Amino acid sequence: MTWRNVSKTRQILPAQTEQQLHAAYLEVFGKHTEAAQIVLADLAAQTGFYMVEPPDADLSLYQAGYSAGQRAAFGRLFHFLSLSDEQLRALEEAARAEAEHL
Repeated sequence: MTWRNVSKTRQILPAQTEQQLHAAYLEVFGKHTEAAQIVLADLAAQTGFYMVEPPDADLSLYQAGYSAGQRAAFGRLFHFLSLSDEQLRALEEAARAEAEHL
């Protein structure tokens, strides 16, 4: 099996590559199915996307960088989604509820 990527077209056709990538993200994560909602809420919770570091948290440079990197990874995915304000609030509520049980 050959795993597909857009590395070769990124420099030659950047706009088309970005459109292809956007379409791929939407195909995988843009569906409003129960499974997509569960996975997005879990990813948001696992990456701490909606969480703020508590005042007594380990804020070493390593930990701060690691936490920022996790949030950035979900932010990359989030960048491609087109969610209404209602969907955004519902995702945040679901992710926060999920995070309480991690």
